[in-house]
Amino acid sequence: MGNQIIKSRQSNFDLLRIISTFAVVLIHVNATAADSNNISLVGFNICSLINIITRFSVPCFVMLSGAFILSNERNADYKHFYAKSFYKIGIPLIIFSFLMLIISEVSAVLKGTGFIEPILSLLKGNFNNYWFMFMLAGLYFLVPIIIRIKNTISKKCYTIGSFVWLLVAMISQLTSTYSVAWSFGIIFSFVGYFLVGNVIYENMSRIKFKGLYFIFAIVSYALLFLYRGITGFSRFSIDAYSNWFSPLIIISSICVFIAFSGIKIKASFGKLSGYTYVIYLLHTKVYIVLLKLLEKFIPSVTGNYIVYIAIVTILAFIISCVGAMVYDFLWSLLEKKFKLKEKYNNWVNKSK
Repeated sequence: MGNQIIKSRQSNFDLLRIISTFAVVLIHVNATAADSNNISLVGFNICSLINIITRFSVPCFVMLSGAFILSNERNADYKHFYAKSFYKIGIPLIIFSFLMLIISEVSAVLKGTGFIEPILSLLKGNFNNYWFMFMLAGLYFLVPIIIRIKNTISKKCYTIGSFVWLLVAMISQLTSTYSVAWSFGIIFSFVGYFLVGNVIYENMSRIKFKGLYFIFAIVSYALLFLYRGITGFSRFSIDAYSNWFSPLIIISSICVFIAFSGIKIKASFGKLSGYTYVIYLLHTKVYIVLLKLLEKFIPSVTGNYIVYIAIVTILAFIISCVGAMVYDFLWSLLEKKFKLKEKYNNWVNKSK
């Protein structure tokens, strides 16, 4: 199932998706390790730098989704798109949310903290760092509507409107706070990245010197690092939702996306790219277990912050990747044995 999520994407964008997934794992490991250790000033600066240079990950995920999904005219059909998306995205999310909830409940009972908190966290969409999935579900809900509107306006209007939307999203995130991940404010803000990704993808041939955009991204990161060093952390750097909408993060994320659009790669990354969705779903527990194991059995490693987070991030990514492969294998067996996809498609067709 996992390797079917992305069928026709170019290798450069497949690679960007893989790198973005690794960056997300690094973000979570870096944040958790920094919170649980008394790091030095140097370690804190390293932590801050990592926090900055990995922030392209979620915006690029969203732009990649917008690039391909909004370019497919068939996705304007509500029933077709919703049925396809639920099978590929919704079912894994339900399965892993249920499994992770069970693990969290067992952990809560063992700690004596009660079983209500994990359920409340799930209802708020903040559970297990799955906020991105709930936000993504909101974006997918809007896809047919966006495509229909796109088809009724001029290309120029659509392009300008997309960047204006992202600008308004930045202002909105600067002035708003949210208690639930599926808030319309969060979903509509990420629509900006969703639209801009599609605009860039459909106009790639008109963008010259794409490689230079890597330099622009690096300059943006450097400026943001200096800015944080002078002014300290703000909501744009620590808030779970608004940190993706810092002006320099928006600029650097778009630059990374454009730069990757110009890379020519012969090797195929489609298989691994197809596993990234389940890797995300799995890694949120895997890296926490690894952090605790290292702290308990190899505490000396925690003294070197860079080595510490590098080991945990790499292992978490590899283990989650293996887990995604196992899931894909088991799901394929179930599909074949019980003809799940065939029965699902028949049910969808009958309900038309």
